[in-house]
Amino acid sequence: MAQTNKNRLKQIAAIVTIAALLFGYNTAVVNGSLQFIVKDLGITSFQKGIVSSALTLSAAFGAVFGGAISDKIGRKKTLRWIAWIFLIGAAGCGLSVSYSLLVASRFFLGLAVGSASAVVPLYLGEIASPDQRGKMVGLNQIMIVGGQFLAFLINAILGNVFMGNVHIWKVMMGLAALPAIVMLIGMTKVLESPKWLVKNGKLEAAITVIKSIYSDDAAQREGIKELGEFTGEVQVESKGKEKIPGWALKVLFIGCLLGIVQQFAGINAIMYYGSEILNKYGFSESASLIFNVLNGVICVVASTVGASVVDRMGRKKLENIGLGVCAAALVLAALLSNILAGQSFTPYIILILVFIYIFAFQGAVGPVTWILISEIFPAKFRGSFSGISVFVLWIANFCVGLFFPVLVETVGINATFYGFAVCAAIGIVIVSTMVPETKGKTLVEIEEYFRTKG
Repeated sequence: MAQTNKNRLKQIAAIVTIAALLFGYNTAVVNGSLQFIVKDLGITSFQKGIVSSALTLSAAFGAVFGGAISDKIGRKKTLRWIAWIFLIGAAGCGLSVSYSLLVASRFFLGLAVGSASAVVPLYLGEIASPDQRGKMVGLNQIMIVGGQFLAFLINAILGNVFMGNVHIWKVMMGLAALPAIVMLIGMTKVLESPKWLVKNGKLEAAITVIKSIYSDDAAQREGIKELGEFTGEVQVESKGKEKIPGWALKVLFIGCLLGIVQQFAGINAIMYYGSEILNKYGFSESASLIFNVLNGVICVVASTVGASVVDRMGRKKLENIGLGVCAAALVLAALLSNILAGQSFTPYIILILVFIYIFAFQGAVGPVTWILISEIFPAKFRGSFSGISVFVLWIANFCVGLFFPVLVETVGINATFYGFAVCAAIGIVIVSTMVPETKGKTLVEIEEYFRTKG
């Protein structure tokens, strides 16, 4: 088991995952700020969907281009550009004076969100040792939900203190510029991915990075040995006549399915529209904002628990348990809201079930999806395949964000919850039949599994 220079690795991870925090903040800030945007700009229900989903649509393209660009220029340079886009996009949102400018700024911001969602877990997966990879990539999920919690907390404080100020949404959105500045400064301390360096013929530079990360001679030898195995895989791939072999396309298909399952299980309907969902179940606007803060706390706790157990429990088992609990909680929430309609305690029962769903998702489904996407793709196509699978994930996210308000208006919140539950159940079948257990395996071993089985 490799022993790492924990302080150096933690410093790098903390800086890089600021992008994940900004991913979470910018996606969740609409949950609470939308009510002020509606009052300030007078937008319709469909336009609310556009404000929310403009970022997610752009994020889909940001994921594709970010992953591919990181293969060309490196993970570090790509992450630095992501920080700049976060800064400019957040400032644009905070200074918007019209619906059009807000949508344009959110769309631009989405390029950074999407790129971060593809490149951050990819980078973390490449610098971590096999026994720590789940925990390291799980940190990405912790920071995403940490950003969401931060958005909920700031929205609750500003929304309740300045309830009469319709412009307060600009402050809510503009504050995201501050972490972006911190990330820009911190990127000077970040090392390039050693596996990207090897793939681009820079073995000596990769060894230097390994020596900076690993703390003792034995661990360094283990890390360098893995680089040697990785070099062999890259050389084998470069000699292949077929640009993208069939087995690799199957792996890409699995990655795309994982992204679809993650989103169609319904988490971002709750993260984007949680306040409105709670309103429909009987809570006031003020109470809904406060309950969103508790939502954020649960997300952070669940993600921390998930990251701590995923390397022991395994990816498949944790993912399937999470999907099963999510499906059960959604079905019970829909059933009980009908059976117990009119009872004073019913909204609180629904709230508990929603929190159980959030805990299961953020502690299992969310982090495992990002971990698997960082692990399963072959070295030659890792950046581009990661980008494509996250592109599909964001398109699914976009569909949920755009059509959820329409679904609620047409078929109702309960029928929509039933649909999400069915998608979660389908996800269990997909994970059980198509995804191998990757716990404790090197990236080379995972690739060899798919190459031989494919």
